[in-house]
Amino acid sequence: MEKRKNRRVHFEVVATVLSGPISINGTVDNLSMKGMFLNTRERLSGDSALKVSMTLPGSSSVLSMELKGRALRQTETGIAIEFQEMDLDSFIHLRNIVAINSDDADAVYKEYCESIKTK
Repeated sequence: MEKRKNRRVHFEVVATVLSGPISINGTVDNLSMKGMFLNTRERLSGDSALKVSMTLPGSSSVLSMELKGRALRQTETGIAIEFQEMDLDSFIHLRNIVAINSDDADAVYKEYCESIKTK
């Protein structure tokens, strides 16, 4: 049974995760308004706060997103990360990425609004 409340989309982009002095690089496998799965063989120690950076190069500009989060779990293939904080620009970029890659763009925003109401 599916436990996720937010629609995830397949979206590959390189990301860097900072946990204190540790820097981990990997490729985002799937993405939602509330989190992502980072494909990486590297591991985090402890459950400290994370800073996630994603950069998407374009033909005329570079789009950058900075998010704060925490690791939910680690597997042999990567790290599941829950987003806990983001600036407005990152929110808008993330919303657009998820909506464009989703089969129901309106549902993406509604799911996100519902998830923040329940916190």
